[in-house]
Amino acid sequence: MRQVVLAAILGLAVTAGCTVSVGGDEDDDGAQLFGDRNSLQWDLTQPLEAAALGLPDDEMVIVDVPEDPTVSLTLPTGTWSGRTEEMTVTTRHGYVDSVDLFWTEADGQAAADRMVADAELLGVDAAQVAEWAESARWAETADVNVTRHEDNYNGANGEVSTAIKPGMAIGEGEGTPVRLWYMFYVRNVVEAADG
Repeated sequence: MRQVVLAAILGLAVTAGCTVSVGGDEDDDGAQLFGDRNSLQWDLTQPLEAAALGLPDDEMVIVDVPEDPTVSLTLPTGTWSGRTEEMTVTTRHGYVDSVDLFWTEADGQAAADRMVADAELLGVDAAQVAEWAESARWAETADVNVTRHEDNYNGANGEVSTAIKPGMAIGEGEGTPVRLWYMFYVRNVVEAADG
């Protein structure tokens, strides 16, 4: 699954015209942003300088995620916190431009519950994301000529734009896992500070 997600990220990076880095050392799996801890705390309400974090100026970097990590991201109206299995950070002109987090929920209901819990803070429509549970139930037993069922919910918290993308395999029966992709775009934060 990790290879599929990373392939999708690399594809997006190529079409967006940015470089992809998987760490500076040949022995590294990815960027070392967690340090010796299992948690990472960033304030997305302020511009984050890439160099200060040990990141290149204009690249998408795959982060080396420790076991059982927690990510906490301060947004204009509160702090989002959760676990992650994979993480990428994209930098632009020397600043963090976006943070992408990926993890798997047990099934459609669990994914819908998590998205609803995060909806207000991320500025997405709670009623829309709640409908994912029903959509996932359909996908579990659907007999269609596609392999994936995905959706996209966009929102914002002040200057931080957000998006939630759930995705799952189709036709694999009850309890099919759902992959969640949370995106935090901070370009507007950087541009507001420059203006």
